[in-house]
Amino acid sequence: MAQEDGPETPAAERWRPPRLIEREAPTRKPRTLERRVTPEGHVNTVIELPAVADTYIASEWPRQNFDGDALYLGYNLVDDRNYGAERMLLRFDVTGNIPEEAVINDARLRLHLNYSSPEDDVPMPTLLRQTLEAWDEELVTWEMEPRWGPTQTKQTEVGNATTWYEWDVTDLTGAWVAGTADNHGVEIIGDEERQQRERAFYPRETSNDLYPRLVVDYTDFSDTEPPIVTVDELPEFVDRDFTVSWSGKDPGGSGIASYDVQYRMDGGDWVDWLVDVTLSSAVFAAGQNGRFYEFRARAEDRSGNVEEFGLPEASTTVDAEPPTTVVDPLPPITRSTTFTVTWTGEDDGSGIGYFDTRYRFNDGSWVRWQDHTLVTGTTFTAMEDGVYDFEARAVDEIGNMEAFVGRPEATIIVDVEAPFVRPRGWLPLIVRNG
Repeated sequence: MAQEDGPETPAAERWRPPRLIEREAPTRKPRTLERRVTPEGHVNTVIELPAVADTYIASEWPRQNFDGDALYLGYNLVDDRNYGAERMLLRFDVTGNIPEEAVINDARLRLHLNYSSPEDDVPMPTLLRQTLEAWDEELVTWEMEPRWGPTQTKQTEVGNATTWYEWDVTDLTGAWVAGTADNHGVEIIGDEERQQRERAFYPRETSNDLYPRLVVDYTDFSDTEPPIVTVDELPEFVDRDFTVSWSGKDPGGSGIASYDVQYRMDGGDWVDWLVDVTLSSAVFAAGQNGRFYEFRARAEDRSGNVEEFGLPEASTTVDAEPPTTVVDPLPPITRSTTFTVTWTGEDDGSGIGYFDTRYRFNDGSWVRWQDHTLVTGTTFTAMEDGVYDFEARAVDEIGNMEAFVGRPEATIIVDVEAPFVRPRGWLPLIVRNG
């Protein structure tokens, strides 16, 4: 991200910085740019740290050290000696300048451009990555390039304006301050396609005020108290996939950095479900029907205080199966246009919420009769003589729905008008295809 607070140089006056020069870096000390006390009584500081080491390495000069030169980036093809791919190395001293328990709110590596080739070039993408081993700015070469680790996800594009450019190193600086990562500095690489395309930045050896710097905004909370987190209450019964949520607060004031969530099934061993996450809810998928689940959570704050896991904080039982329902048997034949139809249902989980029933006449289409009813029986009025089939289903309290299968569960013949059907022993055995 380009900044507008640096001096501009007309394109016609630009020049290529000299190579292979010997000069010493002026002595510079960290500068406090801002310090204030927050309404909660914590001290917030913005500090500027000058680079304590910087240089570049060049692929076509693999054994040459360039300490003292400007900081080159990209690919060089125009100089007589052809430097090839160029990468920058920088290191800043955070130890002793930022309290170990401080929370890093923001950290920016700032470099001021003083040369661009081509002069009218489009912005050059860059990558910043952590170096994993020590290097000496007076000795390091392309052949001695330090091992490097994770690449920062927030990238910076460097244009051709001679101004300040920034790289976000908040997370990495936080790791250096907390001691969770060794501070061997960073490496920045640009476009290394074989072409003339490079940038040069002022190094720490410059005599002006455009030297490389790390600007860090941090808060010293003096926070020694761990956060307090609770898993939100769950319904007594849930479906196979259900949402678990949690919330917390940090009495020490530095704020919650991440959560860990565990579960156990039927009182067994605790199992890690989510580790080091920043979200406050998630879907627990593929729960097993009839199993009892418990959950608990803890958090780590931005000062590194970690809450201990405690007792179960929320529990539920998975009800993933629908109820079962059947229409009770009917007499084989009736001489009345009205008769009572009853049904029964069972559910091993959340319980039956309601019933739906339907009927059909003389093997015709099914017709919905009782919808969303809580009763288990009622009077049916026949339209005319004939064969009536009945089927029922249930839906439980969390929405699991039994399916209609199209197969009669009870059948009755209505015979009110003469000539009458004479009841015979075979009538109860009437069987039809669904």
